[in-house]
Parts: sequence; structure tokens; C-alpha cells
Amino acid sequence: MLSDTVKSTIQTAYSNYLSARDLKARHGQKHMLAQVARTLGSIELDAEGKKVAGASIAVIEAGTGTGKTVGYVVSAVPVALALEKKLVIATATVALQEQVVNKDLPDIQKYTDLKFTAVLAKGRGRYLCTHKLEQLIQFYSGTVVAMSLFEETMEADEATLSFYNELMTSFGSGEWTGDRDQWQDKLDDSLWSTVTSTHRECLNRRCPHYQNCPFFEARKELEEADVIIANHDLVMADLSLGGGAILPAPEDTIYIFDEGHHLPDKALMHFANQLTVKFLLNQLENWRKQLPKVRLELAYGEQSERLVDELNDGLLNAHQHLSIAWTSLQPWFTRLNADDRTLTLLQPEQLLPFFDILQPLQSPLSALFMTLTAIEESIRKRLSNATDIEEKERLQNVMPLIGRWISRMEPAKDLVSSWLNVDVENAPPTARWLERIDTPEIQDLVLNTSPVSANQVLRNFLWHRCCGAILTSATLTVDSKFDRFLAQAGISENADVMKVNSPFDYPQLVQAIIPSFAVDGGKREPHSLSIVNLIETKLPRETGNLVLFSSRAQMREVYEQLSDDWKALVTLQDDLPKTALIAHHKARLEEGGGSTLFGLASLAEGVDLPGNYLTHLVIAKIPFGVPDDPISSTLSLWLEAKGMNPFQIVTLPAATIRMVQACGRLIRHENDKGTIWMMDRRIVEKRYGKTIINSLPQYRWVIE
Repeated sequence: MLSDTVKSTIQTAYSNYLSARDLKARHGQKHMLAQVARTLGSIELDAEGKKVAGASIAVIEAGTGTGKTVGYVVSAVPVALALEKKLVIATATVALQEQVVNKDLPDIQKYTDLKFTAVLAKGRGRYLCTHKLEQLIQFYSGTVVAMSLFEETMEADEATLSFYNELMTSFGSGEWTGDRDQWQDKLDDSLWSTVTSTHRECLNRRCPHYQNCPFFEARKELEEADVIIANHDLVMADLSLGGGAILPAPEDTIYIFDEGHHLPDKALMHFANQLTVKFLLNQLENWRKQLPKVRLELAYGEQSERLVDELNDGLLNAHQHLSIAWTSLQPWFTRLNADDRTLTLLQPEQLLPFFDILQPLQSPLSALFMTLTAIEESIRKRLSNATDIEEKERLQNVMPLIGRWISRMEPAKDLVSSWLNVDVENAPPTARWLERIDTPEIQDLVLNTSPVSANQVLRNFLWHRCCGAILTSATLTVDSKFDRFLAQAGISENADVMKVNSPFDYPQLVQAIIPSFAVDGGKREPHSLSIVNLIETKLPRETGNLVLFSSRAQMREVYEQLSDDWKALVTLQDDLPKTALIAHHKARLEEGGGSTLFGLASLAEGVDLPGNYLTHLVIAKIPFGVPDDPISSTLSLWLEAKGMNPFQIVTLPAATIRMVQACGRLIRHENDKGTIWMMDRRIVEKRYGKTIINSLPQYRWVIE
């Protein structure tokens, strides 16, 4: 129950915010703010600060223009401070994260009397590892002859050494903090990856550079901050490491998931498993060659000798069994080709041979992983007790190497275990599929597993542990019902739910037209011709236009059939990076010309084109997902076996959410106006079209 003090703090903060900005209270925003306060106010803690009952969760659909950030921050911050819990705000897109960090939170701090500290959280891979950088400079300078820290044979390169020295000079002088995003130029991914560290490679407090480590400096800020702004990926990565590895532990956290409709898919991505067979086979061979160096770094001693001998035997055993597996997998490798590089295994008879191939791998891979973790633990203990400087240096050299080996063994071990686990009856199965990698440099076979539903993943790793959570987005319901999202995200039906309508007067702002020449989106050639016809005869050349396609092939096909005059006005998504594409579009319009963007799914969400930047939006077709996606096809088959309709349960709701997001690009502010052209006749010819239309705002429809 909220105390009177907290209630008063929330009410005063909201009143001051509106007054300072000369704004009127938005009906939806007030309701959202109250619901967040009610839900989080129901959190009960014991004398030790641990929650007494289950997590307090609210799912709030807030239409465009509600002012979601103010709606949740003004309520959540006072509650979190009163409970002495961290508030983690997680977004799905960089654009929204930047808006929250650079605009929304500073505004709330400026225009209210709320006192809180906020910091942006990033994964370890965004920060420089000064220890690795120093080692690399020594290696490339010829100061170090043999480097057990690095697996690959590296050749001296003056340009690379110059780059490393530039990083070190800039960091050492204080001009650069070691944060990748603050470097003045674009950094090559392959080069940057050599100067960052994973949690397995990190020496932590035992590192000689710990006191000035960019990552741990950022961690100190997290520990001291009241509000942490992250993204869904970072939250899921932290949970997959057990929670509390990067962000505060879930038990000490209240989460806000903005753009919450993305959360289930993000969860699936982080709890999937993968084994790249030939790559790991080559790795095991390389590791065996490096064992003499590892033995020297660990120094001779009874325990070290025993562990290295175990490691040698484990590498040999794993290599032998993986070689046999690779040979046995050749028929499937040969079967897959450039036209069909993915094979989803749906039937029991398809899976049976793989159990025979993978079963012999389970014990060797698990044993090798356990040996590596035992060596890592031994090194950590020795480092804690070591007083000899030379011994410390040797152990500091070898520990990141062992950490990297563990980080490559763990997913392989987990993949085999996941693949061999028997699916639980009456529970969604595990998706299992193969992918062939076929480039001039690499030919390999990748084995994959993934849960097909995030229900249990989120329930076990997040909802059962966290103190409380608010999930919000403009697209959480289908036909005004939350059922589909609650089931997908593993949230109890007893959770608080609220639908807050947009304050925009959509019937006055938007005309949605289905022209007479629109055709069924499944009829490829006539459908493409109808879009060409629309552009050539109906779209104004001088306005800001966006045409959203479901496939790259159709996007290019339509572009090629346009007249030269129209081609000069069109910019394809593939022509420029996303940020540059939007900037180019805006610049053309600001110069007095017209501009039309051709885009795919990534332009259908998180893109802000207010006012004249977008007045005509074309939806090429209903954005149904790819039917042969391994996760969707596995789930669909299971639903069919249970007598359920996968189209109604999975395909249609997902397409509806995508459609609402795509249409949401048009009206961003209350003064925006425009036209949406629906070019897929199925929206009025098929029974399911009514569900899509009912989920959209109340546009002024014109069906020719």
C-alpha cells in the first residue's frame, strides 16, 4: 500500500511537471500514472527487504501521444526510492533509449522536484579492456615473443599497431573514457572485438588495470544510481548469466519494459543454443596445440599437472567424438545448399538419427567443460594468494585464455543437452534445426535449439524473481484483448491490465484508403503492379512518402518498374544506413523537393517522421511472418497436434501487431495529418481482416 508521503510526492511531481511546461493533464497519462502507482504500491517487503508475495506486474497499452515515459517515471521513481529498490527502464530500440536518456528523464528532473540519479547501462562489449589492449601493443611491438593470451596466430601489422596506440594514448590522456560509443570515429567490429573482454575472460579485481577499467567504472555508476536505463537485450543477457552479473539482481529491481511487445522474442534469442560443428572441431585441435604453453604458464605442481593432464585427455576425447559426429552429419550437410540452407526437424523420425549422433557427445563435452571450470577456479584461488609478481603475470596471462575456452565450450555443451532433452508432454516443444554455412572461406554446419515460447523462460528467470514490473507499448492487444500477450510473456491472468487510448483524433487526422485496383497480397505479380500503379497515379511527388514492403525482393521489383522520374525521388532502405537514410529523406524535403522512402520491417517501427516528413504511408501487404521460420513452424505443428489453430493463435496476432506498428509511423503529433494506402485487398476480403481493422485506431476508411 502506498504511503501518504509517496502519494503526495507523485501528485506534486506530476502537477509541477504540467505547470512548468504549461501543459494540460492528458486523460490517458493520468490513468497510466495512477495504475503504475497502484501496481507498484502493492509490493510487500519483509524486514530484510525481500518481497513477501509474487511480483506486482501491470501490462499497459498506451496509444501514441499518451506520454508513456512521464506516465511511468513520475510514479515508479518515488515508489522505488521508498522501497530502496533499483528502477531499471529497458527499451527495445536505440532511438527510444536515446530519447529517454537525453530528453525525457532530464525534462522530468528539471520540471519536477523528484531527486534521483540516472545512468545508461551497456554491456561489457561496449567498453575497452585496457589489459588486453596493453598485451596487444606489447605483442605487435615485438616486446612479447609468445602470447598465451591469444589463440590465433597473429601477424605484425603497422596499421593495427597504430590503431591500438591511438586508443591507448586517447584513453591514457583522459580524452576518451573507453566507451565505444564515445569514440570520435566509426570503429571496425573485428578490430574492436580484439580489445574487449567477455565476463569469462575478465580478471575482475585481480586485473592489474582494475582501478581504471572503463567497464568497472561504469559498474560503480550503476551501483550508485537510482534509475538505470538499459535495453531488453542487456536485461536478458544479465538474466541468462544468472541475474546480477551486469545489472542489479532481479530481487532488488523494479523493471519498466517500454516497447514491451518485443520482450518475448528477445527472451527467446537469449535462451537459444548453438553449436557450429567444424569450427569447434578446429578449436579443439588448436587448444591441444597450445597446452604446452598453458602448462608453462600454470607452472609445475601436482594439482596443475593433474588438471592439465585431464584437460589434454578431455580435449582428445571431445575431438574424437566430435569428428565422428561431423562425419555422421555429412549427409545433411550435403543435402542443404545455397537455395535451402536451413532444415527444421519437425517429425520424430527426422530427429531420431540426431539423438544417436549427439548422445555420445554429451559426456565428453560436459567433462571438458567441468575440467576447464576447475582450472579457472584453481587459477582464481592462486591469484588471490599469489605474492610473486612473475607468478601473477603468468596466471593473468593464462586465465583469459581459459575463460575464452569456457565461453566456447558452454554453448556447445548446452546445445547437446538441450537437443537431447525429451520434450515435456503438454508443454511447448524445443525447436531444433540445422543451418549450412557456405562461403569461399567457411563450410560448416550449425545445430540450433530454442524454446518456441518465452512463457516459461520469462516466468522462471524474471517474473518469479523480480520485485515488480510494468510492461507498456502502443501494441499489446489484438482486438482490444491482452490474452495473447499475457500467454506469450508468461504473465499471470491476475496481473493488472489497462488499455489507454491515444489522445489523437484519428478520424479527423487519417484517411485510410483501399483503392479499387488493390489486389490480394498473395498474388505476387499483379500485387506488385498495383503498387507501381498507386505510386505513379496517386502519390504526390512533392510530399514525404513511405512505402513499407514485407519482402526485399518485392521492394526491388516495384522500384525497377517505376518511371525514371519516380526513381529519382525514391531512396531504398538498402541504399544508406538507417540513420543516414532518415537524414537524407528529411534534407530533401527541407530543400523543397519531394522524397519517397522504400523500406522493410526496420522502418515500420521506431521511426519518427512527424509533420511534413510523412504525409502518405503505403502498406504493401499484411505483414504475415515467414511460414518456414524454425521456431514458428515448430510451434505451429505442436498447436495443430493439440487441435488448435496456429494461424489464429500465432500468425494473425503477430501480423496485427506489426500492422499497428507500421501504421503508427504516420501520426506522431496531434497536428499531423495524412493518408494510409492499404494495398492488400485481403484486409476486406478475408474474415480475419476485421480483427486487424478493429485493432487499428479509428481511421476514416475509404474502400473503393
